[in-house]
Amino acid sequence: MAAMRKPSGVPVKISAANHLRLQEWAAADARSMGEIVNELIERYDRERFWQTAREQLARLKDDPAAWRDYLDEGEELDALAGDGLENEAPYYSAEEERVIIARTRVPGNG
Repeated sequence: MAAMRKPSGVPVKISAANHLRLQEWAAADARSMGEIVNELIERYDRERFWQTAREQLARLKDDPAAWRDYLDEGEELDALAGDGLENEAPYYSAEEERVIIARTRVPGNG
C-alpha cells in the first residue's frame, strides 16, 4: 500500500475545469499549482489596488474644487523639490548629450 501524502497547504475548492487548467499550466511552466495560484492571487490583489485608485481619482476629478485643491497641493510640493543646483554647470556638454542620446536611441522607436 502506497503512503498517502499529507497536503501541505489549506484546501480550496475550485471547479474541475479550473483544476485541469492549473495542472496544464503547471506542467507547461514546470511550476507547482500552488506557485501559480499564489501568483494569480498577487496579480488580482494588484489589479484591485489599481482599480480602487482609479475609482478614487475619478471621484476626485468629479469634484472640481477638490480636484483643484489636489493639483494646487502638487504644485506646492513641486516647488519644494529644488535641489539647490539650479546655477550649477551641466554635467555633460551639449555635444556629449547628443552622443549619448544617439547611442541610446532605438531604431524605429523614435
